[in-house]
Amino acid sequence: MKKEIIKFLEENKVELFEKLVELELVFIDEEDDDEDRLSVDDLMFEVGYYEKGNDLIESEDICVLLEGLDVSFDRKFVKKIYGDESSEFEFEFKGEKIFGLGYNV
Repeated sequence: MKKEIIKFLEENKVELFEKLVELELVFIDEEDDDEDRLSVDDLMFEVGYYEKGNDLIESEDICVLLEGLDVSFDRKFVKKIYGDESSEFEFEFKGEKIFGLGYNV
């Protein structure tokens, strides 16, 4: 049975946020006021999109964590297509390999 990435990540959101901070994919500025500081509650867990030709295809195989930060269990959904304006990454989380794409919005 295919694992659903959004549900999986949302169920483990606290540990996921800690992992993103550890990997420096999310930055927490300790000098920010509590209300301005990025927190686990800022994670979006929304369905993402990938490009196919000139079309954007919605896919539950992609999880948008933050604006400009998408992840998937399948690398093909988060490949670098934006040139120098994006970067691919991967990491292990709770026994699963997660592939991701960071990009400027």
